[in-house]
Amino acid sequence: MEKRRTGSNENKRRGTGNRRGVILLILLTLAAGIALAFFYGRDNNRQGARQTPSPSPAGPAPTETVSPGPEPAATETAEPGLTPTSEPTPNPDEDRRSTRKSDVKVRALYLNPTSVRNRLDHYIDLANRTEINAFVIDIKRDDGVITYDSDIPDVNAANADTAGFDIREVTKKLHDNGIIAIARLVTFKDTTITKYKPELAIKTKDGGILETPESGGGKSRWLDPTNRGSWDYILSIVQEAVKFGFDEIQFDYIRFPETSLYKNYVINLGEGEERHEVIEKFIRYIRNNLPADTVLSADVFGMPLISTKDYGEIGQSLESIGWSLDYICPMIYPSHFANNSNGTMGNGVGQTINGINFTHPDLKPYDVVYNTLIVGKKRIESVDGYNLKVRPYIQGFTASYLPSGYYMRYGVNEYRAQIKAVYDAGYDEWIFWNSRNEYVEDAFLPQQ
Repeated sequence: MEKRRTGSNENKRRGTGNRRGVILLILLTLAAGIALAFFYGRDNNRQGARQTPSPSPAGPAPTETVSPGPEPAATETAEPGLTPTSEPTPNPDEDRRSTRKSDVKVRALYLNPTSVRNRLDHYIDLANRTEINAFVIDIKRDDGVITYDSDIPDVNAANADTAGFDIREVTKKLHDNGIIAIARLVTFKDTTITKYKPELAIKTKDGGILETPESGGGKSRWLDPTNRGSWDYILSIVQEAVKFGFDEIQFDYIRFPETSLYKNYVINLGEGEERHEVIEKFIRYIRNNLPADTVLSADVFGMPLISTKDYGEIGQSLESIGWSLDYICPMIYPSHFANNSNGTMGNGVGQTINGINFTHPDLKPYDVVYNTLIVGKKRIESVDGYNLKVRPYIQGFTASYLPSGYYMRYGVNEYRAQIKAVYDAGYDEWIFWNSRNEYVEDAFLPQQ
């Protein structure tokens, strides 16, 4: 009996010892796990920091603090006992581009709202038959009107949209046919929302609202690019366009009014701040409040490619505007360069591009497009780490408003000459512009 009791006590002691050993082993395992988690977590953060791109020294110095944007969507609950790993929080001030990867080379036409509503099937058929694979569609017109039925409160309050037109039906139809949908958004030129919210408009020195005359009559107002309220209004439209299925956002009129024409307006630049820095901060703000795969582009004049001076102080600088863009789309219309006449677009001398003086630029579509792109390309490539893509707008219209002898009919040969110039300059994407959409469709090659 004694032995049994002794054995029983020994078993108890052994059992107690085993339990203590198990507990100790569990504690050691947990401690080791915590140490490893800390080590790998710290190392992952280091790797994330190394992988996070920073602006090239040649780019603009990010100085502003950007709001974090929309509330993140709820994520799936992690399994019990597992600590979810989060990616390093991106710097909201850094310059970034889209994470979307695509081998598709855009060959696009601009479509005005009338074409989108009444002739979309025709253009889809054209794309299905030819090399055309994308359309640029207005979502915010030159007057500031939104071309579809919007859900944005300020747009609705200002009656600034097109009631009953669902743009999602357009983007779906294009996608069903393998066509890229690019949203053209007239950015700071806006006579509609500035009437509803005059506090967002550019003011004159006497306290009034700047109104710039239009060639066809009437006057336009402009959103103040230095006003954060203007940024947020544009952002709301961009976010809606992304939600409604557009593959790319393309900013037009992403600039100030020309000071050479309108010298009496007032904007609130920071101390030592230049206009191009305001535009670049705006782009960065939009970029950092959108999904990472959103493609952003901006239309610029052709002159920024061949001139280092910001003519008219509009805020477009070739070497810095593209740090947070995927593409710039320079408008290289031969008719828009100076000729040597004394009439429309004439300065009595002509336009010098890449060392060549063009006295009749509209008559030289290949040479003007090619040399403009070559000069711009050299400048872009001279900026370390810039890697900005270029997709030019080229001329799809006849400039009959020029003096006699200074323009010619733009047909198949002139279309193909400009396309060849783009390719010869080392680029492979293009967009044709014709405001009336009267394109020479025979110029587009059959789909291969």
